[in-house]
Amino acid sequence: MSARSEARVVSGLRRVLAAALVLAALVAATVALGAKAAAPPKRVAPAATYPAGPGQAIAERACLFCHSPMLATQQAKDSTGWEKTLGQMEKWGAPVNGAEHDTLRQYLLARFGPRVPPAAAAPGTPAK
Repeated sequence: MSARSEARVVSGLRRVLAAALVLAALVAATVALGAKAAAPPKRVAPAATYPAGPGQAIAERACLFCHSPMLATQQAKDSTGWEKTLGQMEKWGAPVNGAEHDTLRQYLLARFGPRVPPAAAAPGTPAK
């Protein structure tokens, strides 16, 4: 085989190799994009009922009368905030008797009280 023929073969092999690498990169990118598109972001469905605990039955009877449990999950109120809310709801006709009022307030506070931000790491300690 002449040097010229050998150079053509090597040049052809380089082109084939380059084309194969480009094709492999395109396939990898397509697969990666397909995997990303196939996995939709995870969303938490709104609660259809209140979480278990003392006061759940009262909340389901008195609060679901007008709105969904999702409204309570958005509040994050302290004891005073829940006290004001319950007072207002009772004025508007929420079926809560005097004995149930404190149980319901404590339930809402325990399940939907103020959100506590995660503790910051001390300076010089690695983040977890």
